[in-house]
Amino acid sequence: MFRWQPQMIRYMKDASEYGFYHRNLAEKIVKHLPENANICDAGCGLGYLSLELAQYCHNVIAVDIAPKALNILSQNIQQHGYTNISVVEGNISDCCPLKPYDAMVFCFFGSIAKTLAVAKAQCRGRVIMIRKNWEKHRFTLCDKPLEYFNFAEAQTQLNFIGIPFCYETFALEMGQPFRSMEDAVDFFRTYSKDVDADSITATDIWDKLIKQDCKDFPYYLPSLKQMGLIALDSGDIPDDIQKYIMVEGEKK
Repeated sequence: MFRWQPQMIRYMKDASEYGFYHRNLAEKIVKHLPENANICDAGCGLGYLSLELAQYCHNVIAVDIAPKALNILSQNIQQHGYTNISVVEGNISDCCPLKPYDAMVFCFFGSIAKTLAVAKAQCRGRVIMIRKNWEKHRFTLCDKPLEYFNFAEAQTQLNFIGIPFCYETFALEMGQPFRSMEDAVDFFRTYSKDVDADSITATDIWDKLIKQDCKDFPYYLPSLKQMGLIALDSGDIPDDIQKYIMVEGEKK
């Protein structure tokens, strides 16, 4: 499970509010949703995607296990006057709705095993998965391959189970603005998978940054996120879905 630390929340909040990543992602997702739907944004994190999806849906239930992340969403709901977003703290597997959702969105959400099991139990319509479609860790100086939960793996498992689905691939910019070079160094030390991450210096990352004429964010780390969207119907998920998938202890 991703553990939200204060500096991680600050970096993600800055990145989410700096550009239009979540707005553009929501536009991709809503093409696969029924009109006027009651949906769940499972594992919503800070909830910026929930805010954008609320523009198109009747109701959005934003569920996450991390209270610190949900506090940001609650603040945004209050500040901007949203009336069709409900925040639920808890493990999505234990947060069954009184009435099944019309659709569920799983954006960079854990394993296919858990995604399908939750969707089968809680949804009566469309299931949308957003999966990583890049091969290496984005904020690491060495070449460190991703190990889990990518787009290709999801397709392989769905084909093996025999669940029909449609998909599309696309790329959206979600870089990281920095308030100082010190922040940039700390960011790489925080997110890097390098063995000696604590020794990263400004010299090591200088060529990755863009110096910009912006008082609040004088440095920017560009990052074009390659993603895959998978859409399927919950009714096509087998009742005994767990037996079709080898779950290796729910990889973190």
